[in-house]
Amino acid sequence: MSEQETNPLQPPAGPPASEPPTPDDPGSQALSEALRSSFFIIQIIMVLLVVMFFASGFFTVKEQNKAIILRMGRPVGQGEGILLGPGAHFAFPRPIDEVTNVPFSSSQSAYSSVGWYQSIAQSVQNAPPPQSMPKLDPASSVSYMLTADTNIIHLIASVTYRITEPVAFYFDFANAAGFVTNDLDNALLFAASHFTVDDILSKRREDFRVAVETRLRDLARGQSLGITVERVDLKSAPPVALWTDFQKVDQANTEHDTTLSAADSYRSQTLGNANGQKESRINAANADKARMVALIGAEATNFSRLRANYEANPALVTSLLQAETLGRVWTNAQSVVVLPDLTNSSIRIHLGEQPPALIASTNLPSTQ
Repeated sequence: MSEQETNPLQPPAGPPASEPPTPDDPGSQALSEALRSSFFIIQIIMVLLVVMFFASGFFTVKEQNKAIILRMGRPVGQGEGILLGPGAHFAFPRPIDEVTNVPFSSSQSAYSSVGWYQSIAQSVQNAPPPQSMPKLDPASSVSYMLTADTNIIHLIASVTYRITEPVAFYFDFANAAGFVTNDLDNALLFAASHFTVDDILSKRREDFRVAVETRLRDLARGQSLGITVERVDLKSAPPVALWTDFQKVDQANTEHDTTLSAADSYRSQTLGNANGQKESRINAANADKARMVALIGAEATNFSRLRANYEANPALVTSLLQAETLGRVWTNAQSVVVLPDLTNSSIRIHLGEQPPALIASTNLPSTQ
């Protein structure tokens, strides 16, 4: 037996251990430096990748456009703040954020020509209207609308609206702008069925426009389109075949309104003059009344003052009153003759020229 077999406590011998490299080995030093350099380069590349990753999140929104950031599929922000305006913005790169660009302006527009005799493009180009037709042709491209009095009329409308809930407008509908146009068509048809042709063309134009606008708002609110209707503008026209007849009716209505306006003006002028004369006469009558009352009051005061004197000496008061009255009577007289009391005497009147001596000897006084 060998020596190893005689010692069972000694572990079996393994493979011989490799000898450690000496520190002065040039190959080991070159490998260590290469590893360090590679790790440093990898660190720089990783930093650059991180910088590029975040730098890729900057984006620019062009004019007349808006952007919506979807973070994990959900919009960032609330209300109108979801829309990012023109300029530079930041979002995390995919798959964290996703940027959706949408054409946008502060006021959107939609048009409806469902009841017009031309298309929208023809109306914008001011194309001439179609020729008059002797009767209604359902197969023609000219479309009409029915009114409440079973007449037909042409209508075209445009609506101006704002997008106040961008998420609902852009993500809840495949084509929300198309829904707005359809709602405008619906509002025109609905309102036309509640107004007569004369009301739409002339008598109640503003009421009809408000009815269309109200119907459109109700539809947009019920469908949750996420818009706010600002204004609806309308244009109406009679049927092409009846333009001449409607023009005659409009002319008659114009003359009717002109006549009524002239009559109202004459009435107002006449009543104004009559009221002025009435006030003038009332004022004059009041002035005369006041003057007469004042005069009568003065006469009453004078009578009361003279009454006591009259009761004391009636003859004197009578003489004074006679003298006052005669003074008023003789104011404009050219010749005045005063006769004495002839109760017991007689008077002789000489007609003709009287001698001076006779005038001097007579007892009758004479006053010129």
